[in-house]
Formats: sequence, structure tokens, C-alpha cells
Amino acid sequence: MNQQNATKEIISCSLKHLTSEKAIDKISITDIMDQTDYRRQTFYDHFDDKYDLITWIFSHEVSELIQSIMNWEQWEEALFLLLEYLEANKKYYKKIFSNIKLDSFKDYLMYYIKRSIQTISDDYFQAHLVADNNQPFIKATTDFYAYGLSEMLYCWVLEDCQPDSKSYHEVLVQVIHHKC
Repeated sequence: MNQQNATKEIISCSLKHLTSEKAIDKISITDIMDQTDYRRQTFYDHFDDKYDLITWIFSHEVSELIQSIMNWEQWEEALFLLLEYLEANKKYYKKIFSNIKLDSFKDYLMYYIKRSIQTISDDYFQAHLVADNNQPFIKATTDFYAYGLSEMLYCWVLEDCQPDSKSYHEVLVQVIHHKC
């Protein structure tokens, strides 16, 4: 791991620790940096604000977890790992999701899910040689799953990840495979 990411991870651990003690909007940059061996300016060398840090935490941790398996053949495993990650960090993400000031994070979650589904669907449609005139269908399919899945994950975390990640994964896979 490079020094820049190591510093970012130390800062992110500080924020995650603080969220177990305080509401997100009550945590200052000074609070975050007081728990590290870095000066306040170091925070701004890496992040614009704490909301940028929150987005980085999700992107960094989830990308490390599932980036290498973002393809059609392993989409179920990628979904399961995402569910396990959210469940393992549910106290943190529940605070993030329930903070009205962090609506931009909900938008980022949807963007991340959409980008991931786009990667998986591109892999699928490339392997199945779908004609270019089917682009409206491909876009509609990608949007449908991205918007639906991101909203479902958002609500699932707010409901304390009930049912558990394994059970919820089984339900989601069954729904995705279901044909009318």
C-alpha cells in the first residue's frame, strides 16, 4: 500500500471510530485529525471535506473487495460480498444513510451501483453479441437494476440489514433470475 492510501486509511479509521460515538454532523475535521498523528492540513491534502472522505471510504473499501470479480460470471459473488460488507459496517452506514445532509452519498451509492452493473452488463452483452440496435434495451435494463438495487440496499441498511446478508442475497438472486 502506498503512503498516500495509508494516510487516507488512518483518517478514515478515525472517522469511522468517531461515528460510533457521535452523529456525523457533530464530527469536525479537528475531531477526526485529533485521533491521528497528523496535523489538520493533512486532511485537506487528501480530502475536500468529511463528505468527500465518506465517499472515499465506500469507494475504496468496496473496490478492494469486489473490483477483481466485476464480470458476468461472478455477479452473484460480487453482490454477496457487497451485502456482507454493508452488513459488517451497518452501524456506520446506517448513520450515513439516515443523515439528511448526506443525500449526496445516496446519489453516489446509486452511481457506484450503476457503474458496477454497467460493467457486468457490458461483459454479458459482449459475450452474447447483442446487436447495436438494442442499446435502448441495454440502457433500460442497466438503469432498472441500478436504481432498484441501490434503493433496496439503502433501505436494507436502514432496516438493520434484516434479513441477514446471506438470506437477502438469496432473495435478490431469486428476484433477478425470475422471469414473468
